Amino acid sequence: MTKESSTLQDFPLQASIQAVKASADFESYDDFYRYLLDNLPQNSPQTRQRYAELIGRRYFPGLSLDNLLAQTWRIYQDERILVDLMRVYVLEAEPVIARFVLDKVWPLTVGQLFDVAVARTFIHEIYGAFKKNSYERLLLTVRHLGFLERYNDELVVEEIPLPADALLILLHDRLAPTPRIVRLSKILDADWWRFLGLKDPNAVRNILRQAEVAGLIARYAVVDELEQVTTRFTRDEYIGRAKRL
Repeated sequence: MTKESSTLQDFPLQASIQAVKASADFESYDDFYRYLLDNLPQNSPQTRQRYAELIGRRYFPGLSLDNLLAQTWRIYQDERILVDLMRVYVLEAEPVIARFVLDKVWPLTVGQLFDVAVARTFIHEIYGAFKKNSYERLLLTVRHLGFLERYNDELVVEEIPLPADALLILLHDRLAPTPRIVRLSKILDADWWRFLGLKDPNAVRNILRQAEVAGLIARYAVVDELEQVTTRFTRDEYIGRAKRL
């Protein structure tokens, strides 16, 4: 795998959440960036700049406020939905962490002990040597993302609360900006449903069935042996009306 950088960066979770919330109050990214430089909680101006750049890269693709995260927070005002979406954005921006999650954590069952030697080996394979800071930041990031938790000095695979609303928002944002038929395979072939924390394709199917019953999509069905979803609303209607299960 191509090395994205020489080391993994910190994961300022709470500062990131507050920053994305604050972004909804700004008209331009430059004004928002200056706000971060002045208001992030770190004491050092250099550290605030580093975190401001990290937040921009992870959560604001193209350094634009025309952004699903800011829009979702402005309309839904629901931190759980926001954090679910942020989990996807982090992993899409950080391919090393995403590979670790998909290859080493996601296949494990909830409640299973996680062997930290796997993370040590992973860091060595990625960087050609063991790097303590990257190892510690990797495990801390994956904990903050909700995939692992520490119990009695051991890491355990954690169950992420069902991210049903985030899945439906991403369905409309990425695959159905206008009402249309979407094959289930288009969802399952992507990584973002795994990044949300869903462990099994049947969990995706169950959310879609519930969405059909709730009237959030027009139909979920098997047609000519193909599973497919027919959406009801445009992307902007779905998010703008704060639709949720």
